[in-house]
Amino acid sequence: MAFEVKSFATIRLCVTNIQKSRDWFKAFFGVEPIEDFENFVSFKICGTVLDIVLADEKSPLSAGGSVGYWFVDNLEEAISRATILGGKVYRGPLRVNEIKRTIVQIIDPHGNVMGLEAEY
Repeated sequence: MAFEVKSFATIRLCVTNIQKSRDWFKAFFGVEPIEDFENFVSFKICGTVLDIVLADEKSPLSAGGSVGYWFVDNLEEAISRATILGGKVYRGPLRVNEIKRTIVQIIDPHGNVMGLEAEY
């Protein structure tokens, strides 16, 4: 039996402080949460859901594990906004010739890592 992958549906980010992470991602993406609870926050960004949950022993905070990359139209502006909001470039920018994109990892002020990429 075969199946077809239709799209990326959800990215779940494990954090140490949901409210601070919510506020940072709200400011970075410029969108309001679609769900906003003390122990869970969810955003819908260009058809993909970003869930923010508390890290625990089964889903720890990670600065080097799996990283979701958001495709943006202006990488320099996205990096600038992230740094204005207290984030830092964690890795990159790195030009990836095979896919004709530049990628970068950003670490937010709370230790969460996310990726950004743009065509060059």
